[in-house]
Amino acid sequence: MTASRTAIPARIACAATLAAAGCAANPEFRAVGAERVTSTAEATEVHVVVELMNPNDAPVELTEWEYSFTVDDRTAYSGKWMASLTLPPRDRMLALLPAVVPASFGDVSAARWRIGGSVGYRATGQLDRLLYQLGINRLSAGFGVGGSGIPQGSGQGTTAAPRQASNPARPEPPTATAPSPATPPAP
Repeated sequence: MTASRTAIPARIACAATLAAAGCAANPEFRAVGAERVTSTAEATEVHVVVELMNPNDAPVELTEWEYSFTVDDRTAYSGKWMASLTLPPRDRMLALLPAVVPASFGDVSAARWRIGGSVGYRATGQLDRLLYQLGINRLSAGFGVGGSGIPQGSGQGTTAAPRQASNPARPEPPTATAPSPATPPAP
């Protein structure tokens, strides 16, 4: 009789541990801006800069964006984009989401825009990874951010923005470099 009484709390504790292990707070989003990258007679490529914040004490891996981009309340673009980003714990990062605006939308330089949808993510603990691989723990977070004005950008066409740390960067210690084997030693 004693064995069956201790087995029930152990099962409850095991179930609670499994349920809690797969929990991670949703990443947070903030619109930074949008810029026109390239334009043709048919369309304009736009990059939307989004700031992501990981409120968790562990890294969070973003897997896939699914979103729509609207300009002046008309849907210009809908699609999926592989995220392939890992958000450091309790830190912020910038990401660029590409979109295409058909030429029929006219001049978008002063237009109101909005981007929204969902991003898939997974927590990075060992159990979280296993549950993700088994298809049990597929997490996603909804987002919707916007702004106004889509100015001409630098035209670099990059697909990822540089990471911006919330703490100032520490200077790297100097590293010694060995001479190149092709360079003869000085006399």
